[in-house]
Amino acid sequence: MPGLSFSAERILNPRELTRVFDVGTAPKEGGIYAWWFTPGALRVPAREYATTDGFDLLYTGISPRKPTAAGKASTGNVRSRLRSHAKRDASWSTLRLSLGILLADDLGLTLALHAGRVHWGTGEAVLTGWMQRHARVSWVRDPAPWIVEDELLAASNVPLNIDQHLHDPFSRELTQRRIDAKAAARSEGL
Repeated sequence: MPGLSFSAERILNPRELTRVFDVGTAPKEGGIYAWWFTPGALRVPAREYATTDGFDLLYTGISPRKPTAAGKASTGNVRSRLRSHAKRDASWSTLRLSLGILLADDLGLTLALHAGRVHWGTGEAVLTGWMQRHARVSWVRDPAPWIVEDELLAASNVPLNIDQHLHDPFSRELTQRRIDAKAAARSEGL
């Protein structure tokens, strides 16, 4: 797309996609990352998505976060954030929460309260297996990834980035499904 930064172009046109179990090769530096999925593996709106190597771009994220207004910077990096999405549970990853909501019926997942945290319990391993089969990742080092993320969100369809697209019916529906599932899990755990 004309007018995009080098980092945004590299995210939309990665040199290669990395398998989920290889996210440990990501840099321990700041940057932007992208999650690519097998077309049709998730029930998302039928739209034109950025595509590479037979996968559709459905989610982008950054690490570290944008510094606060007071100038406090996050210490996160791309590798640690990708590991949270790939290997931890839904209480650590908004992506895993959204994927689980979309796949709950297909994979038999139930969101519940476990040791004070809301996640998929033993279903987390099932979700990880699904991600290993249907997802790939790419990343670009960038010292100010929040600028690149804003650029990408404005220039492309990424339906799993729901916070930035609350005007979109799919984003509103997924947001509400997440709220309802978390509330139900907490009330069951009382």
